Amino acid sequence: MDELIKRFQEQIEEAINISSAANLTDLDKSINKVLILGMGGSGIAGKFVSAVSDRYGKIPIFTSNDYDIPNWVDEFTLVIASSYSGNTEETLEALTKLKGINVKIVSITSGGKLKKISSKSNFDTINIPDNWPAPRACFGYSFVAQLYVLRRFGAIDIDLENELGNALRLLSDESDSIIEIAKEIALRLVDKYPVIYSGSLFEPLSIRFKQQLNENAKTLAHHAVVPEMNHNELVGWAREYENIAVIFIRSGFYSDRVNMRIELSKNIIIKYVNTMIEIEAKGDRFIQQLLYLVNITDWVSFYLAEAKGVDVMEIANINFLKEQLAKI
Repeated sequence: MDELIKRFQEQIEEAINISSAANLTDLDKSINKVLILGMGGSGIAGKFVSAVSDRYGKIPIFTSNDYDIPNWVDEFTLVIASSYSGNTEETLEALTKLKGINVKIVSITSGGKLKKISSKSNFDTINIPDNWPAPRACFGYSFVAQLYVLRRFGAIDIDLENELGNALRLLSDESDSIIEIAKEIALRLVDKYPVIYSGSLFEPLSIRFKQQLNENAKTLAHHAVVPEMNHNELVGWAREYENIAVIFIRSGFYSDRVNMRIELSKNIIIKYVNTMIEIEAKGDRFIQQLLYLVNITDWVSFYLAEAKGVDVMEIANINFLKEQLAKI
């Protein structure tokens, strides 16, 4: 896993080359919304893309992490089916629900059933490399490819080459610092239950961080967003929780009011925990900050796994679940 995380920048560069060269056919009609199908690492990339679209997009983008599709899907919907393995059963099942609806479908995959179905059905396809042993480490491929699909069909208006190039330079410049910060945070999380708080703008990052802690470090975690948690969860902080570590994701893109709420929330919560951590996003651009935080939190999950002495690659519970489902 450490080798996979080290290749994050390389993966983004490769994804740019693959996606920019992809042969995507023209639309025969205008679209007014986008639905991204995907689970796990592919699914969370869709939530990141939706966050980018909220800042740069022209039409609404929705994600579905389920077997079903929303009732509103119609001929004016662009559907992106993203599955690294190509065998994600929820995504494949959701695709079958699109039969009879004249939607534009683009698949993003390394192979499997999705690639076969796409070839047979003449779906536009972005083929990504199949030699990565952990789909959760392939976030860069899915994120970049989905962005390029959206730009190709006019759903977002953004200079991707410039934005991603700036992000890559930041990751390179901060590489040593990222490792150092991640190691320090990981040591503070040993034997703790991480509770992750961010502004709504960075909720996809908080979800991704939680997922990486789950899979890599074999630990449960929780996330919530400000300001929503100020209206409910904040009241739950009514006694001491020695085993909880609270992590605040900070960004210069938050509004003044959100930053004020975070500071006030910290003042309340600090009375009840002995571990409070802040991770400050770096970069002048939104995508820079997103990818910086992805990289640093991926490293946190890796170093936490090392500190706990657990196998970062092991996913026995997921494999058992899949085996049992396959029997039914």
